[in-house]
Amino acid sequence: MSSFSVDAGTLTLQTIGLLSKGQPHIRQILLDEVEARLPRDPAARVNIQLSELNPGRTATWHVHNGVVYFVVLRGLVSLQYEGRTEHYSAGDVYTEPIGVVHRALNPHPEIPASFIGFWVTASDRPHITEAGEPGWSPVGDTHPSLA
Repeated sequence: MSSFSVDAGTLTLQTIGLLSKGQPHIRQILLDEVEARLPRDPAARVNIQLSELNPGRTATWHVHNGVVYFVVLRGLVSLQYEGRTEHYSAGDVYTEPIGVVHRALNPHPEIPASFIGFWVTASDRPHITEAGEPGWSPVGDTHPSLA
């Protein structure tokens, strides 16, 4: 099976070289799971977006109103939830919970973090709702790649 690599200097997902010589096409599975959180409505809104988060910066506190998956293309990201922090790096695929206040932090001092997000939400709801500052402080553990 083919695989991808991450350039250690730029923390960028490298996809060149997935195909062997003469091979016309390949699909590399990054995530394959049964999803029970999809809207049960007759129609749903699908949104695919590119995101970038500057070094040392955070996104706003928010909640997702539907299913969302992210692929990290470059850099590092730490997701801050009440009582826990999750860490991801280029090449990782992750999902975020519905209706849970959180934010993303780019803990790297120099490299921006880049993502592709895939969102599926009931057609009558926004994909994301901004939340105010929570009544708790994020857990401050260090991203394993920076330890």
